[in-house]
Amino acid sequence: MKALAAAIRHWWRHPARSGAHLLFLLALAACAGIAASDALAHWRWWTWLALLAGTALLAWKRREAATWMLLCAAGFALLHQWHDRDPLREQLHRLVPPGGAVTAVVTGVINDAPEVDASGVNVSFPLRVERLDATLLPDGYAGGELYVHLRGGTATLQYGDRIELSGLLRRPKAPRNPGEFDYPSFLRREGLSAEFESVALVDELTVSAQGEGNPVVAAALQAREWIGAAVTEGIAHDPDIAATVRAMVLGTREKTPAEVEEAFVASGTMHIFAVSGLHVAMFCGVVFWLLRRMGLPYGWILAVALPLVFFYVFITGLRPSAWRAALMSTAFLCAPLWDRESRLYNGLGAAALLLLLWNTRQLFQPGFTLSFGVLLAIAVMHPPLKKVFRRFGEPDPFLPRQLFSRRQEFEFRSRSFVTDSLALSVASTVGSAPLMIHYFGLITPIGIVANIFLVLLSNAILIVACVSIMASGAGLGLGAILCNKLNWLLAVLSVKLAQFFAAVPWGHVNVHPSQLWRGDVCEITVLELDTGGTAVHLHTPGGAQWLVDSGGQRHFLRTVRPHLTRAPVNRLDGLILTHSDTMHTGAAEDVRRVFRPRDEPSPRAGDVLTLEPGVTLRCLFPPPGWNADAADDRCAVFMLNCRGTRVLMVNDAGFITEKALLEGGEDLRADILIKGRHDSDFSGLPEFLNAVRPQTVIFTNTRFPASEAVPAEWKEMLAAKALHFFDQEQSGAVIVRMEPETTTVRGYCDGTELRVRRPL
Repeated sequence: MKALAAAIRHWWRHPARSGAHLLFLLALAACAGIAASDALAHWRWWTWLALLAGTALLAWKRREAATWMLLCAAGFALLHQWHDRDPLREQLHRLVPPGGAVTAVVTGVINDAPEVDASGVNVSFPLRVERLDATLLPDGYAGGELYVHLRGGTATLQYGDRIELSGLLRRPKAPRNPGEFDYPSFLRREGLSAEFESVALVDELTVSAQGEGNPVVAAALQAREWIGAAVTEGIAHDPDIAATVRAMVLGTREKTPAEVEEAFVASGTMHIFAVSGLHVAMFCGVVFWLLRRMGLPYGWILAVALPLVFFYVFITGLRPSAWRAALMSTAFLCAPLWDRESRLYNGLGAAALLLLLWNTRQLFQPGFTLSFGVLLAIAVMHPPLKKVFRRFGEPDPFLPRQLFSRRQEFEFRSRSFVTDSLALSVASTVGSAPLMIHYFGLITPIGIVANIFLVLLSNAILIVACVSIMASGAGLGLGAILCNKLNWLLAVLSVKLAQFFAAVPWGHVNVHPSQLWRGDVCEITVLELDTGGTAVHLHTPGGAQWLVDSGGQRHFLRTVRPHLTRAPVNRLDGLILTHSDTMHTGAAEDVRRVFRPRDEPSPRAGDVLTLEPGVTLRCLFPPPGWNADAADDRCAVFMLNCRGTRVLMVNDAGFITEKALLEGGEDLRADILIKGRHDSDFSGLPEFLNAVRPQTVIFTNTRFPASEAVPAEWKEMLAAKALHFFDQEQSGAVIVRMEPETTTVRGYCDGTELRVRRPL
C-alpha cells in the first residue's frame, strides 16, 4: 500500500513525464472529442473506433502528454456516440414529422420525482419505457425514456411507480421564432426520447405497482421531502417564502414564484437556487470550521467531512448538480494529501473526466459548463485580483500586528473579508460573462455587489436550516419552528435585496453576440404565434425598439419574451396595440412589466409616428369617430417607410376595412404586405391586392382555431397573381432586413429568402 502511494506521489510530482496539469489537459481533450463527435454525428461508430485504435498505438510508442490527449479525445468521442444513441428517438424521427404525434399506450416506471406546475393540477416526470404500443412503431417497443406531461394529474404519483398510460407520443417542433427555447435539443441532452401528453382520466392512467425504482434514489427523494417539510414547518402560511427557503436549501424550484426567480436572475444570484458548488462549499466550510475547532488533523477532518458532503448530496435528492459539486469538492480537498502544487487545475480535470465518463451529454448542459467555467475563472483571476483589492484593506505597515487593538483587529479582518469577497465576486462574474451571454443572452454587472450580500444570507439560511433539521430530528419541534421563523426573515430579506439589485439601472443587460455588429439595418421580425394573433418587432437602424401587438398571454413566456431578450431589448421605445383582441394584446401587461415601454401611442388615421429620422410609421385606419361591432373591424392599419421600402401592416383587417381603405383614396402601394386573419369575414380581396401591388405577402396561418386557417383558394389566387408569399405555417417567423442597398425577406424555419426590388 505504501509503495502504491509512493508511486502515485511520484507520478503527480513529475510533470516532465505526465505533462503539467495533465488531468486538466486530458479533460480539455475529452471535451474537444465529445464536441467533435456531436458535430460529426453522421460519422459511424467504427470510424471513431479506428481513430481510437490508431491513437492508442501512437500513445504506446510515444508516451507524451500530447499523445495521451489525442487518445482521450478519440475515446470520449466514441463514448459520446454510445451515450447519444437512442433507437426510439431515431424511429420517431424517421416516421413522424416535427410537431406530429401518434396515439400510444405506454407502460413504464417513473424515473424521478414528479413535478407539479404552478396550477397545482399538471404533473411532469420522466418515464422509463418498458412497453410502448404506438401507431407506426413496432408492437411492444421497449427502451428509451419519455418526458410525460399529465394534465389533471395528482400528487399521489411517486418515483418508482409502474404506470400504464394512454395519450399522444409527440415529436416536438424545432424553434419557430428567434430566441425560442430549443425543446428537441433539451430532450436529447437530457437523454429523453420524446414527449408524451395525456389527461389523467380514470380509464387512461393505471398504477400497477409501486417501489420499482432504485431504492437508494427513492430513499434520497423521501429524505428530501422530509427535510423540505422540516425546514418550512411553521412558515407554510407564506408559500412563496417557504418555496424560496426550500430552493435555497435543497435546490427545489418547481414551486418558486416566477417573479422571485426573475429578481434573482436579474441580480446575478440565481446560482443560490441550485444545489451547486456554492452550496457544497458553504456546507464544507461549516463542517471544516466546526472540526478545526475540535483540533482534529487534516486527514481526520477529511474522513469526517467527505461522508457528510455526500450525505448532503443524498438528502438533496442525488441531483446531477449536487453530484458534480461533490466530486469537484472531493478532488480539491484530497489533492493536498498528494502534495500537488497544481491541485486546482488537476482537481477540475479529474472531476470533469469522471462526470463526462458517466454521461458525455453533460458537456452541453449549462450547469456543467458554468460550474467548471466559473471555477476556472476563479483559479486564473482571483489571485491577482486579491492582491489588487487587498491594497485597499491593508493596515498601517509601520504598526506591528501584535500591537493592534481589538477595534483595529476587527477593522482589519472586516476590510480583508470585504476585499477578498469582492475579488472573488469580480472573478466569478467576469469569468461567467461569456457563458451567460451564450446561454442566456444576459450579463449582470450588479452581481459583483449583489453576490457579497446574498451569498452571506444564503450561507446563513443553510446554517439555520441545518440546526432546524437537527432540532426536528431530535424531537424539538419548538426549536425547529423558531429556526424556521428566523429563516423566513432571512429569506424575505434575500428576496427584497434581490429585487432591489434587480431594479438598479443597467445592473443587468440583455446582449446577444449576433447583434453586436448588426450594421446599419432596419429589421422587422413577424413572430409566428401558434394560436393566431400577431406580435411584430421593429428594430430601427438607430437602435430604437418598437413592438406592434404583444401576442396572447400564453405566448409571452414561450415566444415574445425570449425573442425580445435575444434581440436584445432592455427597454422598449414603444408599444402599439392595434385592437382589443386577447391574442393580440393579452401579453401587454407582461410586456409593460418586463420591458417598460417609454411610449404607448394610440394613433388614428393620418397620424405619423417618427421612430427616428428616415423611419416613419403612418396610421391609415381607423379614422376618428369610426365605430364597428367586431374588434377586427376596428384594428389599426400602418404603413412603415424606411429607406424607400414600404411595408403595409393590415393586422386582422377584413372586408369592411379593406373597402374603406380603397374608397378613401389612400396610396396603398407597398413592397411587403403583412396580414393576419379576420375572425369571421373575408380578407385579402383581389382588388385590395391590386391596389397594394406587393412583391411579397407575409400572412399568419394556424390550424387552431379554425377561423385562423388560410383557405387554399386564397393561396392559389396569390400564386395566380405571381406573388411570392411567406406562409407562417411553413416559414415560422419572418425576418425583413432593410439594409442601405438591399432589402431581404427570410423565413426562419424553412430558410426561404427573397430579395425585394427597390424602389417601387
